[in-house]
Amino acid sequence: MDSNMLEAFLTTQNSKVKKLKILYNLIRKHAGITVEELLAETGMKPATCARLLDELSRADLINSSKLGVSTGGRKPILYHINPEKSYLIGIEVTNIYSTIVLSDLNLKELGHKKIKMGAPTSIYNVLDIFAEQLLDLLSEHEKQIAEILGIGISIDDLFDQVNQNTELAPSDIENYLASKIPTYIMVGSGVNFAALAEYRIHYWQTSERFLMTTCDIEIRSAEIVDGIVASSNNSMTNAFGHTTIDTNGSRCYCGSYGCLHTYSSLPAIKAKIQHDLKQGKPSILTENLENIDDIDYFTIFQSLEQDDPLCHEILKNAAYYYGIALSNLILTTQPDTVVCGGTLVPKGTFFEDVKKTAEERLLAFPKIKTTIHPAKESYEIVAQGAGGMVLERFLNS
Repeated sequence: MDSNMLEAFLTTQNSKVKKLKILYNLIRKHAGITVEELLAETGMKPATCARLLDELSRADLINSSKLGVSTGGRKPILYHINPEKSYLIGIEVTNIYSTIVLSDLNLKELGHKKIKMGAPTSIYNVLDIFAEQLLDLLSEHEKQIAEILGIGISIDDLFDQVNQNTELAPSDIENYLASKIPTYIMVGSGVNFAALAEYRIHYWQTSERFLMTTCDIEIRSAEIVDGIVASSNNSMTNAFGHTTIDTNGSRCYCGSYGCLHTYSSLPAIKAKIQHDLKQGKPSILTENLENIDDIDYFTIFQSLEQDDPLCHEILKNAAYYYGIALSNLILTTQPDTVVCGGTLVPKGTFFEDVKKTAEERLLAFPKIKTTIHPAKESYEIVAQGAGGMVLERFLNS
């Protein structure tokens, strides 16, 4: 087999490679597993399992340097992956700051770069900047392009910001960046990437049906079922934001009325604050700004930190409607674990209010045992997951 077995996982499709991927995935999931446990989970014959483990070991994909707890005899050997066999690059593009993250195969962040974005420009100019910064990041950590398994890129904001008047497909981005950085390139949705990173790092061993929602400029959702990201259609990840809350509500940009987006998204919150200020409602914001139309998201967040009553009231109202929509989504998908992420989750009491509303509405359905959590990872979570999705593609192709 090819000396780089990880690459062979993507390019070769035969029964032996499939068995190798099954073993590698199990070892990666459990972060330490015995031969007996592998045999029980795979149903492989002992000789077959031993031969494949030896092949993974000789390819330096796994090692067995750690020993398990003895049950009376010799301590069993625990297998675990070699996280530094290869490295992953993830990129999140937003209209304010973009992020490049270098991580190992366990999604442990090794380093990152933040790039302040300027005025919208050619998509190819943006990709040139990313390529230059990516090479700098690799140099800082003494890594070579050949050590990179691949690059994942979040495109949620990419097309809207720099590609409004041209036809551009994800493959165009992949091909152009690959011409600059010769490695595997894939593009996808940021919420899928964030969900993958949260799930892999915190919930992989306990959750079979995982749901993540994010509240930012857009409101998005992603599902992971039996370890596989189910929301593969990038253009549909914002469908959750267009859940109807009130058919008599405001008109949404999608053409419908009363979408969740018109109640709980960042643009909706900003518009409501500006409306109330123009109606003369008191707020710290009027002390800091000459023109109400100059209000931006940073100013709103600063006012929340200063306990501005108006901003807190509007945020609380947005959380209430978000909680209603979330409870409906839980009733439909019945996940065991829900994680709420995005810019608004750590602001004020937003998450607590969302959780309270959703849980109160679910009391009528006691058989649904869903737990709701705030996102645990940092602001690099999308880029971190973008790199992680590369490995998923190699192992699930």
